[in-house]
Amino acid sequence: MGHDGFEGLCRDHYASVVRTVYLITGDRQEALDIAQEAFARAFERWRTVAALDRPEAWVHHVAANLARSWWRRRRVRRNVAAPSPPDLPEPHPPDLALMTALRSLTPAQRTAVVLRFYGDWSIVDVAKTLGKSPGTVRALTSQGVARLRELLGAEREEVSDEDAR
Repeated sequence: MGHDGFEGLCRDHYASVVRTVYLITGDRQEALDIAQEAFARAFERWRTVAALDRPEAWVHHVAANLARSWWRRRRVRRNVAAPSPPDLPEPHPPDLALMTALRSLTPAQRTAVVLRFYGDWSIVDVAKTLGKSPGTVRALTSQGVARLRELLGAEREEVSDEDAR
């Protein structure tokens, strides 16, 4: 069973997967762990994954699902015991502002926004990953972006009636 191409997949897409998961979870160490797990699963199923049109999309899909599971587990753990924060370097100020704003979104909004705009995924791909309809993904994305604009102080671009047609 050959693993030709797996190294290239890791080299070309690992940083992107880590960034996506970090933006979803807000936890750097967890993002590294989840990305590693997603790539490990790709390696285990490499024959199948390599045959896909976009193996990197499969890895992102798995990583996003793992991040969603992490959020569910985290919610349960928070009710049991408050974990001490990891001793990690502070992010740069723009990252900190973005992370703070992303944390205010619901997990579904955060995942939709991160995958759409930071992962550059299509609405259809996000819908498949979240198990939601494309219309729901559009709504989650719109709600999330509106909230981020509000929190980050970004100016809204008003759309005229003519532009909306």
